[in-house]
Amino acid sequence: MLIILSSTPEIVAQRRENGGRQIYEEQLRVRLDQQQAAARQIGFDAGGWFNFAFFTYDDSLGKERTLRQYELRLWASYTHRGVHTFYVRGMMGFDDWNPADNPNGDTGDKFHQPKLERAWYRFDYDRLIRNQTGKDPLAGFKIEVGRNFYVIGTGLVLAIPLDAVKITGRIDDLTVNALIAKTITHTYNIDDSPAVRDHMDRCFYGIEVKYSGIDKHEPFIYYLWQKDHTKPWGGDTTQQYSYDSQYLGFGSTGSIPYLPNLRYELEMAFESGKSFPEGVNEQEKIRAMALDILLEYLFRVRYRPRVAFQYTWGSGDADRRLSSTSTIGGNQPGTNDKAFNAFGFRDMGVAFAPEIGNLHTFQIDFSARPLEEIKLFKKMETGTKVFFYTKDKRTGAISDTTATVHSSWVGWEWDVYANWRITSDVSLTIRYGIFSPGEAFADRDRRQFFYTGITYSF
Repeated sequence: MLIILSSTPEIVAQRRENGGRQIYEEQLRVRLDQQQAAARQIGFDAGGWFNFAFFTYDDSLGKERTLRQYELRLWASYTHRGVHTFYVRGMMGFDDWNPADNPNGDTGDKFHQPKLERAWYRFDYDRLIRNQTGKDPLAGFKIEVGRNFYVIGTGLVLAIPLDAVKITGRIDDLTVNALIAKTITHTYNIDDSPAVRDHMDRCFYGIEVKYSGIDKHEPFIYYLWQKDHTKPWGGDTTQQYSYDSQYLGFGSTGSIPYLPNLRYELEMAFESGKSFPEGVNEQEKIRAMALDILLEYLFRVRYRPRVAFQYTWGSGDADRRLSSTSTIGGNQPGTNDKAFNAFGFRDMGVAFAPEIGNLHTFQIDFSARPLEEIKLFKKMETGTKVFFYTKDKRTGAISDTTATVHSSWVGWEWDVYANWRITSDVSLTIRYGIFSPGEAFADRDRRQFFYTGITYSF
């Protein structure tokens, strides 16, 4: 049965509103997780972070929005002889929007009830044997159970918080990670359709193999299977949304021979599975792929200059009508779905912030510490990024639903940023980006995104 659906760019604009904020949140997550790893190896430890962030930006429909965000996190950990580790972290917050600026359509400000952000237990067999014998075993394993942030490969396919069981086995230079996991309900969906975009219920089953026996290189290969159990909210019974996908990926990280300061990351993924096209409740095959290449050179000189080049490609579907990520406005009946969609993360520019599907993205990044000889600014990094975007399939949609013109040139973006560790307890981040739309957009007005955030740890 064919169901006729109407759609406008507004129906799937909400997730795009969160794109620039997601980049900030990922930067904050990395910083907090690094401090989590630095917790005491033995005994009890506890602390917290208070974070204030300010955002002002132009959305994809040309409206300027302003948000002040306050977040408080408290954590505690306990480690017994390095073998048994418990960690828990809670978070609560408050979003202070300017009047009528909240993209969720709420009246304005929003209080975020206390929630469990991280909670896990880890058993380390290697440490147990080392404590008993003073030597590392030839083979070992770790078991982790609970809610944590999980990454496969370099994060192209999976990089999200999950409730999971993870088993890590090691034999000499070979490491095997097995993952069984479930999404946290109120996680934004990869499908932007209104009935499912602000929640998802998915199960993941994955295995990853890494080999560290090659000098300065660590190749990996993985298989990830994802089953979608998400139910639409709002009584939508005319369209099904299940997106069941599998990913076979491989890659490597390391440094280039004879150029030890040149670091690289490479990952390629092939996606298969089944998805529902727009208007028909009969699934079509998914046949998609993605590639990500990063080259980063660190200069061992004064001011620590760094330059990086990154290329990211996600395959596109020529007949997706409005969106590369959504069921509504997505794949058309009777055709394979060739748009790449996954659960990973890539910094694609703070002002445009698209998903990688149906895009070739070229990124150049330069940073340095120009004031490191001044004690106060010793740990301040400043930099700039430039992004260029072109379509994979000229007639296909991308994740930004306002790119309605059949043209390959999507546009370019320029970002500037600063990250400053002011003291051991206080850090500041600032970023500004401006996106210049290309011929794929009927509206060529530039979009801007600015954020700044300060974090105090205690």
